Amino acid sequence: MKPIILQGHSRPIRDIKFNKEGDLLFTGSNDRLVTLWASETGERIGTYYHSAAVINLAVTLDSRILISGDATGGLYFWEVNTGTLLRKLEMDATYSVRYVDLSHGDQNICLAYGGRTKDAKSLVDVYSINDLFNAKTEGTIIKGCPTIGSFAPTKSKFVNCKWINLNKNIVCSREDGALQMIDVESGTTIKEKQFHNETIMDIDISKREEVILTASKDGKSLVIDPDTFEVLQTMFPQDPTRNLNSCKISPLFSLSDEGEEKYHSILAGGQESRDVTTTHAKKGGFDILFYNLMFGEELGAVQGHFGPINTLAFDPFGRIVASGAEDATIRLHKLEEEYLNLDNNK
Repeated sequence: MKPIILQGHSRPIRDIKFNKEGDLLFTGSNDRLVTLWASETGERIGTYYHSAAVINLAVTLDSRILISGDATGGLYFWEVNTGTLLRKLEMDATYSVRYVDLSHGDQNICLAYGGRTKDAKSLVDVYSINDLFNAKTEGTIIKGCPTIGSFAPTKSKFVNCKWINLNKNIVCSREDGALQMIDVESGTTIKEKQFHNETIMDIDISKREEVILTASKDGKSLVIDPDTFEVLQTMFPQDPTRNLNSCKISPLFSLSDEGEEKYHSILAGGQESRDVTTTHAKKGGFDILFYNLMFGEELGAVQGHFGPINTLAFDPFGRIVASGAEDATIRLHKLEEEYLNLDNNK
């Protein structure tokens, strides 16, 4: 599995996202850049410039609008084709945009903010996309746009936020290792449970919302029933011991053709950045792990990065895996027939 290596950033990669068609890949980095690539060839297409480190990305279903959040509370709306900054939503600069998620149908957006100081607050804001684009502006800065809702954690700080239950709820991960599910209309917390001993760095939800997958600094990944918050499976890569920074469920998990389903996920992370120089890449755990979610079994691993992996993505068809790491590179792995023919029951 020979990867395509994308080298267009000078600092760690924080997020990567494919568009709906899978032909475009967007990457955000601490170097304040968002870069657009052709996923088939790795050709660099364009660059979008931020004023701070880029933390998270989202792209609309029609691939027209790129949304990017940064470390000083800025949320940017870009026209993909021209690179034009259309609008910018600003938060207090002591907050960072930790996560951005578009609702199904792209009508609303939820944003997880986290204060950058120990005692700073955290919140999730929900906006209507139409309201954001119809609001008054000064230059490109949005002024006076009301939220649909603004929600606080019951404890700790939010890390991720994702829409669930047909846009009725938002499930959020927290620094204390808990998940908190919020009803958007009422603003109430309808479920809350401690799952990990340390921060949940990433969550993913299968296409049909059958399961939630977590990745935590405690080195565990859990498969969780979103209706009951019951843990269905635990994956704990122990050799080597590592943080888990990112997790993604294969799009093939939710296919209507059961014969083609793959109950697979990818997990990645690695030893803390401050310790990277003291260990070999393999011992640092800088590889992508493939797991069967139903059985909690490791299927294989792909190596290549020389620092902790911060972010992962499947293309929409489950045939390309992208990874971004502290080493400032992105690697694209086109999955071969050997992988696609793996028996789910093994």
